[in-house]
Amino acid sequence: MALISKILLRWYAKNGRILPWRVSPKDLKSGKTPDPYKVWVSEIMLQQTTVKTVIPYFQKFIDKWRCVDELSCASEGEVLAFWAGLGYYARGRNLLRCAKELRGRFNSKIPNDKKKLLSLPGIGEYTASAIRSIAFGEKEVVVDANIERVICRLFKIEKPVKQSKKDVKECASQLFPGFHSGDLAQALMDFANSICKPKKPSCAQCPISRSCLSFKYDVVENIPSKPIKKNKPLKMGYVFFATLRPNKFLLERRPSKGILGGLLGFPTTKWDVERNEPTFPFKANWFNTETVVTHEFSHFKLELEIVIGETEYSKFDNSKYLVAESQKFDHLSLPTLMRKVYAQAKINDATLHSNSVI
Repeated sequence: MALISKILLRWYAKNGRILPWRVSPKDLKSGKTPDPYKVWVSEIMLQQTTVKTVIPYFQKFIDKWRCVDELSCASEGEVLAFWAGLGYYARGRNLLRCAKELRGRFNSKIPNDKKKLLSLPGIGEYTASAIRSIAFGEKEVVVDANIERVICRLFKIEKPVKQSKKDVKECASQLFPGFHSGDLAQALMDFANSICKPKKPSCAQCPISRSCLSFKYDVVENIPSKPIKKNKPLKMGYVFFATLRPNKFLLERRPSKGILGGLLGFPTTKWDVERNEPTFPFKANWFNTETVVTHEFSHFKLELEIVIGETEYSKFDNSKYLVAESQKFDHLSLPTLMRKVYAQAKINDATLHSNSVI
């Protein structure tokens, strides 16, 4: 197994991705050290999100909050507004909570101790191992979803990953050396991205194919085996886009707990298995567009029918709703679902008023 690790480390030195949070093996040798803050932020952002999506968010995040102290002084609204579009918003909340705890408990330093890391919000076994190995050079067995795929193929673990977590960890532990474990973790991640891909893996270019049991028995594309997907339940409801003439519209801040908690959006009814007649959030001249916006969350699918309305500034609760100006509004401040609503509602609103003029 030591030979496989050496081969992967050599491959990584030549083919590793250049990423804004990463220090290359060459730079490590020259004395440059990883920034634990950047490693931590990147690992949180990369949870269930691709590297390509994360890079621009990460760069803007680091420009805005350059260290733990700066982040700890941010408000939840600021962080969630930044996080809009990245999804899984609990990560943003935990990042802020963690920064505040780091400032209060650890003098704004990210600890190297495993137990201390695991005691922080949003940091679990994988993230703690990744921080210790990548940021501090400690020996850790780092296994994310991509590394799981490589390990399953290399050792021909045929059960679905969820049923073989223990076996995967034990096999992976044979690969990780007493030093360079951070480089090996990143090597495996890059190797999984460019060679040992989920579909159509590049076995002809694989430097460790001779040691791969799945390759030997010609079952690479069948491993890891995929569990039977369950159909996600469908929920439905209404979403309300209310305008204030000539060029303003209403938003609300969603409750801090629950899906899209604390984020800006448009008022909606409850999301249920049936779409009953809508209960309007306030008095206005409402028009049902019969246009449906669809969105998929991790555990269910959602269909929201857009209802457009007009109201006057004095007729709604100013403490609950926010007034936005169309020309100055940045739709990127909205979560993805509400961006879809905004784009479609603007089209419907323009069409409705165009027809009324005629």
